[in-house]
Amino acid sequence: MASVDFQIPHNDVAEAALLGALLFAPNTVDTIRDIVRPMDFYTPVHRAIFEAICAVSDSGKSPSPAMLKPFLDGNGDLKAAGGMTYLVDLASHAASVINAREVAGQLRELGQRRALIEAMAETIHRACKTDDFDDQISSIMEDADCSLTAILNRELTESAGIKQVSAAQAFEEMMEDFHAAQSGVTCGDIASLDEQLGPIRPHHLAIMAGRPGMGKTAAALCYAIGAARRGHGVLFVTLEMNRLELMQRAASALIFDGHRGVPYELIRDGRAEGNDLRALASAGRAFRDLPINIVDAGSLTIGRLNAIVRRWKRRMAAKGQSLDLVVVDYLQLLHPDSKTRSTVEAVSEVSRGLKAIAKTHDLGVLALAQLNRGVEQREDKRPMLSDLRDSGQIEQDADAVVFLYRQEYYLRLAEPKDEVDKIEWQRALDAVSKKIDFIVAKRRNGTTGTARGEFHGAFMAVRG
Repeated sequence: MASVDFQIPHNDVAEAALLGALLFAPNTVDTIRDIVRPMDFYTPVHRAIFEAICAVSDSGKSPSPAMLKPFLDGNGDLKAAGGMTYLVDLASHAASVINAREVAGQLRELGQRRALIEAMAETIHRACKTDDFDDQISSIMEDADCSLTAILNRELTESAGIKQVSAAQAFEEMMEDFHAAQSGVTCGDIASLDEQLGPIRPHHLAIMAGRPGMGKTAAALCYAIGAARRGHGVLFVTLEMNRLELMQRAASALIFDGHRGVPYELIRDGRAEGNDLRALASAGRAFRDLPINIVDAGSLTIGRLNAIVRRWKRRMAAKGQSLDLVVVDYLQLLHPDSKTRSTVEAVSEVSRGLKAIAKTHDLGVLALAQLNRGVEQREDKRPMLSDLRDSGQIEQDADAVVFLYRQEYYLRLAEPKDEVDKIEWQRALDAVSKKIDFIVAKRRNGTTGTARGEFHGAFMAVRG
């Protein structure tokens, strides 16, 4: 195999010209920041100057050589380039930049090319180390896929800008959206939720959130089973419980017909017999015919999840099936690809990644989310959108947010000791027994509201 000689792609002249344009016309800083990031500048001194320009702009002041000086004092690269004289020269040569946005786009692409080279160089290095067979080829390939996905995700998540189209083009896009709604995923088994939420469309991220005990996993399983019964291919990613625990719940939910079934505990404890065993055998045959696949992972990054989704999409396509819905249980157990300084940043990166997966693979994503204890510190424990605002930017990334709420759960925790009070408590408990509320708090381009369903805890079944 012939070796390939190449130079790292960069353009020092374009970098200098763009920086000069920003100093000459500071009002363009925000626009250019939407296109390039510091890492897109190859030359260290140019990267430092761009960071300083952004810092001055963030402070509410207009970037100029004099304003940049405090941020760049002691920078050896700037000193080597000529110090303050270099900054003044940058500003004076700004007239050579006719289209700053175009130059910024070129630098962005060069930055992506360098990121691609770096990722592939690491892959080549690991693949060539034949003395290290602990480094499995599957791991090398998966990590390479994750690296490529991270580069692609940046393009997907940061390339949105002002769209200028004709009315005819807008109409065509509207019709594409119309057909996407028709091909979106619905459950069928929870009809009230389908009516209130509408279909989970391709490219959409839906969040199903609630406190522990509200029935999130049961609802997600029933949604997945119902969608599969309607012919939609489903990938269920379980991060909290293993596949056996998940399947025990899924089998009980699938068998339940609204009146009778095999209780989850009998399946879990191996105590099912007679007719219950026959029902389990029938459930096994049903699952063989349903396009549902399970990913059992104790720990997973958003990049690895993307690689897994890509693989399953190909596998299912080879069998004549389409992958229409990815269910994640649950969002906060996914890890970001990069090191983050806080939980909020980590959750934000994960939610952006889930949205990118929906777009990249042309499918819907239903992600469960755990709400913090703040919900239970107030008298009215019904979740609200504000309960998500401490969890990164989940609300902003989501196309739909559904909260699960079961008043029965909280009433059972508040059983009074006084016999007289217990009569009224029992009456209130009976009124909400087996009731579950689906609070659709956000629905992009749709109405919000609450749908009522039934939660059959003994069978891990949700109906509506």
